[in-house]
Amino acid sequence: MSLAMRILLIIISIGTLAFVISRVRKSRIRIEDSIFWVCLSMLLIIISIFPQIVFFFTNLLGIQSPINLVFLFFIFVLLIQCFTMSVRISQSDTKIKELTQQLAIEKFERHQNDERLAEDD
Repeated sequence: MSLAMRILLIIISIGTLAFVISRVRKSRIRIEDSIFWVCLSMLLIIISIFPQIVFFFTNLLGIQSPINLVFLFFIFVLLIQCFTMSVRISQSDTKIKELTQQLAIEKFERHQNDERLAEDD
């Protein structure tokens, strides 16, 4: 890998890390979610500084090209993140449904009580 490409990758990786940290500071992203992105940014920085790591794992796993390993790894990581987000969205949908049902029941009971009070007067 050329020196210019490594410098560009390091700058982009540090920029990604700075962006994630700024979002955490502005409370635009939860701390739990930011851990994933900070770790991913740090991994990008490490790979940018030490590209030999990718070559080592490429040879170890018998993959023909180092870029194939990088793509495979990041696709796998992002699929895991996508699955985690799907689980969280499903849980949120269930909670919203339960809260909506509970609110409807309370509203109905309040309406029933108002009608009883009107009849008693």
